[in-house]
Amino acid sequence: MTSGTPAMGTASPILPDDAARRLLHSLHAPSRILVAISGGSDSTGLLIALHSALSQSTIPHSLVAATVDHALRPGSADEALAVSRLCASLGIPHLVRTWQGEKPSTGIPAAAREARYGLLADAATALGADVIVTGHTADDQDETITMRARRGGDDGLGLSGMARAVLFDRRIWVLRPFLDVRRQAIRDMLDRRRIGWIDDPSNVDRRFERVRVRLEGSAPSPALPDDRAANRRRLSDAAADLVSGFATVHAGCLIRLSPETKNAPPEVLRHALATLVAIAGGRPHRPGAGALDRLMRLVATEAAGRTTLCGALIQCRRDGILLLRENRDVLPRPLAPDQTLIWDGRFRISNRSDRALVVRPGSSSFSGPGAPRLTPGLRRHVGSILPEIVRHGAAAGEPPAADAAIVIEPAFPLFDRFLADTDLALADAVAALFGRKAYLPPPA
Repeated sequence: MTSGTPAMGTASPILPDDAARRLLHSLHAPSRILVAISGGSDSTGLLIALHSALSQSTIPHSLVAATVDHALRPGSADEALAVSRLCASLGIPHLVRTWQGEKPSTGIPAAAREARYGLLADAATALGADVIVTGHTADDQDETITMRARRGGDDGLGLSGMARAVLFDRRIWVLRPFLDVRRQAIRDMLDRRRIGWIDDPSNVDRRFERVRVRLEGSAPSPALPDDRAANRRRLSDAAADLVSGFATVHAGCLIRLSPETKNAPPEVLRHALATLVAIAGGRPHRPGAGALDRLMRLVATEAAGRTTLCGALIQCRRDGILLLRENRDVLPRPLAPDQTLIWDGRFRISNRSDRALVVRPGSSSFSGPGAPRLTPGLRRHVGSILPEIVRHGAAAGEPPAADAAIVIEPAFPLFDRFLADTDLALADAVAALFGRKAYLPPPA
């Protein structure tokens, strides 16, 4: 491992050792902490600061580490071995996980992020870790806010920056204890302790948006991310109260907001509607600002009306607001034995049988519990967007398969893969609305 060069960014009043101690004191004890370490200065500094803080403390936490080799360039395997040697010298158990298989030709950063967190979560399970920590810094936060501001389109929510805590895949929390720490402060600490780090050549590759922002110099925004995160949490908490108090679900897919919903503060109603539109449409993102403007104008009118947005149909009626999936582009999917899939972004379906199945949109009107309360048109619509499971190769008109080995539960792509702690109350309100258990509580 070799020393790197100074990074962009100004000195921060928060030092790496202080941030490490703050994290250790915040966690439920005892915790087993997995440090995600690439070998770069930020993650190496996080490992060293946590190791040092633990060696000077009686807090009963322990450290393990994992490196993800993305296998995207020559030398990455050797770098992972160098990290292994560092961890061994500190007495820290360490695993290397490699991103296997063919890599996409476009969208590499997003695909690598998905793969990285999945491999880190698997490593955490193997090492018995309760929580994952990453070395994202204040410089990374500035770059993230700059990129999101340039893109726009998320109603300004992205300007709160990276969350300090994110629940990954409904199974483990990822914490970012260095978001108040400048990269240069980390490198100064490593230099004082004569510990080197690896410079990843992709960090100067201008093909990537983050690199371009970094080289241009993103404007620091001290305190602003925390202010915006606090505002986002307040907004999400208020939207959670609205969902809990005024929303109901019929047939597992039809969301109804009572007429009183329109009396809510506009920004709260807007955020709740954006969230429920994404849930009803099975989408991982809320609608953009322009689309929400149009929806809010429709909701504000006294006349009945309807619109489609993000795969969802929204009906404004005298008896409230209805949201449900559009009945188009709902596609069949094969479901092999012992396979689980997310169908249409709205249902998680597991086939625990030994039969090959197909999940397809329903072929008849909904007739289950609550059907008499729906109009004939809504019953037909609901029937066409609910999953119907048949054996592979079934002829048209063949009745659905009935098997206790088929498990169906609601899925929420908006929250299930990456859930920021600022949205936890709202995610739990949506889960309760659909009869699903609450999300994993944070470790601190």
